[in-house]
Amino acid sequence: MMAKIKMIFVYKLAIDILFIVSLPFLPLVYLFSKKRRANLLARFGFQKGIPAKKIQEKRIWIHALSVGEVKSSFAFVKAFKKAYPQWRIFFTASTITGFQIAGQQFRDDNHNMIDHLGYFPFDLGAAVRKTASKIVPDAVVLVETDLWPNFLYEMNKKNIPVVLINARLSKKTLKGYLFFKRIGFPFYAWLTHIMVQSQMDCSSFETLGLAKNTLSITGNIKFDQPVTKHDQHALEELKKLFGIKEETKVLIAGSTHEGEEKLLLTIYKALIKKNPTLFMIIAPRNPARSKSLVSDFIFFDVQAQLMSDLDSAGSGKQVVFIDSIGLLSQLYALCDVAFIGGSMVCKGGHNPLEAAVFSKPVIFGSDMSDFLEISKCLIDHGGAKQVMSQEDLEKQFGDILTDTGLQKDMGKKCGEVFFLNSGAVQRIIETMEHFCIVKTTD
Repeated sequence: MMAKIKMIFVYKLAIDILFIVSLPFLPLVYLFSKKRRANLLARFGFQKGIPAKKIQEKRIWIHALSVGEVKSSFAFVKAFKKAYPQWRIFFTASTITGFQIAGQQFRDDNHNMIDHLGYFPFDLGAAVRKTASKIVPDAVVLVETDLWPNFLYEMNKKNIPVVLINARLSKKTLKGYLFFKRIGFPFYAWLTHIMVQSQMDCSSFETLGLAKNTLSITGNIKFDQPVTKHDQHALEELKKLFGIKEETKVLIAGSTHEGEEKLLLTIYKALIKKNPTLFMIIAPRNPARSKSLVSDFIFFDVQAQLMSDLDSAGSGKQVVFIDSIGLLSQLYALCDVAFIGGSMVCKGGHNPLEAAVFSKPVIFGSDMSDFLEISKCLIDHGGAKQVMSQEDLEKQFGDILTDTGLQKDMGKKCGEVFFLNSGAVQRIIETMEHFCIVKTTD
């Protein structure tokens, strides 16, 4: 224990020195970086709009790193709000895109599930303490990842329980944590409880030396995400916007990374020879890249356009790039086949369930390390195909687009995966109750 205390002070000193060194540059960052200016002060602890805590009031602080984790958290936040309507929910994200998605997801015309939306503080002791003193949480829930030593230390010092839900450990992350273990600084041990996605993840955490009674296998909350439903009128409006007709075949590539669009360009030019009505929608992980990608496609004689430039008359284009966030999960409802980005360029892949939830056949590349259990489940059940090369990707697209029987069968099997694997959110809440992190009498 003393070794861990010594290490946290070494860490604090290093972080403080780094902050002092960077201090002269912060005004420049604030003035010239619009992206950083949006959350810089908030991440230093200058959060706005947090009301003072009332006597006997219960508060839970839920944190999700970025877009993927924020989307995953929806089912949990919804279920927690229903189970504990008297608790006030304070939600934070670390990234601007995560913050924006949270705003859309939790605060719209249909629901207002959270009481405050803010940014997670930098891992500076002062920033953490300042934010925590405003929120004054009775419990903290971290979704999937984003563990910081100062934050965990400060919460532990205040006896505030911190649980990690939907936890997973990639080989890279496990290697990093093992390093901290070797130098006598297992800061993750300050977590009150860890709820993991699978037995594999549980074994990885046990490798770190964590006690078995601090670990629970609750499953993956992504299987509990709500199905986005469109009425027929809304679907027809989307089809009209994109110029999709009855005979049109639609391929959607979601959350693509640099390098994957070039593959898709080559594949599209080959596929359209056999599928002249083929229409492709590409949603880059970073929507800001869309404008330059349109120019690249046009240079190679493929008619491309930004979604923001479409009008109600239809695009009349072969390819449309999505240049805004928050639309992809809805657009999957339109496709005949979906490609999951980040999987052909060693980025760990992205969530294939966003397409599978609409009973759509799914294809992804060799690297789905960030969604290993989910991708394996979809493959084993027959709803997804994993490819190892550009040639293989082209072949799988071609087979699915031309074989409606195969397309429907794979889509049906993707939909079945949800019903076979749901229930993680309820198990998480029950585990929190079992360990008295929240109480049914609250």
